[in-house]
Amino acid sequence: MILAERVVGRGELVRAIEEWLNGLLEEASGLRVEVKEGVDGWIVIEPDEELVETMIRLHARINPISSGKPPYAARVEDISGSKVVVEYPSPNGVTVKRILSASSFAAGLGYGGDKPLEFLESVGVIEGAPVSLSADMPSLIQLELLAEQVMRGLDRIMILNAAIGEVDKLIDFFGDQIAYHDHLTLLAHMLYLRLGTRLDKFMNRLRQRIPGGVIIKPLPWSRVSELLESGSLQAGEILKHIGFGEDVGRVGFEPTTSAASGRRHSL
Repeated sequence: MILAERVVGRGELVRAIEEWLNGLLEEASGLRVEVKEGVDGWIVIEPDEELVETMIRLHARINPISSGKPPYAARVEDISGSKVVVEYPSPNGVTVKRILSASSFAAGLGYGGDKPLEFLESVGVIEGAPVSLSADMPSLIQLELLAEQVMRGLDRIMILNAAIGEVDKLIDFFGDQIAYHDHLTLLAHMLYLRLGTRLDKFMNRLRQRIPGGVIIKPLPWSRVSELLESGSLQAGEILKHIGFGEDVGRVGFEPTTSAASGRRHSL
């Protein structure tokens, strides 16, 4: 199977993913897989077994397995000017590249202002980050991830180019300062900091423990809060649309049980 995960400057990621995945499979079945770098740097897993696919789906919010069907897990190659350039592998390994309108993509996430790139950056749509697409627009998975950011009202940190096992070690070490976390894909992750944790100080401590080649991006809640207060982000409509209920006027409250469990949508 081919993953919409690309090795970018960290060859050891292939080995880290293989060790993590084989650790899970050993407990479940004794099956072992080989992970390698394929064409254009996309990660390939062999053999292509249903159990392996199930394990990956259970641990990633955005399913990174290339299937040729929406929603597509894509990687942001470039985001500048008025465009968002994304790429992902087809099931036969050919790289598919799409150029999307930044304003249209931001509008699909409920943003109605005139600074779409600033908005997208504030919610983690940055170069190298994963996005979930359906018909060249954000899928319901992407909308759900945004809604959870709004609901929690916390400072966030995006981690790129790191395997799940590496991030889990960071979470264990900094557990008293992390409120929630999401493994968006096998190599992209979102940390939510507890109230009272200083984002700048936490970033400094985190930099001392991450391996070379790992990218960390601070996402202050204040930027999202400003968008909500200005009315340029219609979060209430997003929350209602994806089924978070009617009480969506306030932000920063605890997520519902269904939200915390990480339920997934097919589109």
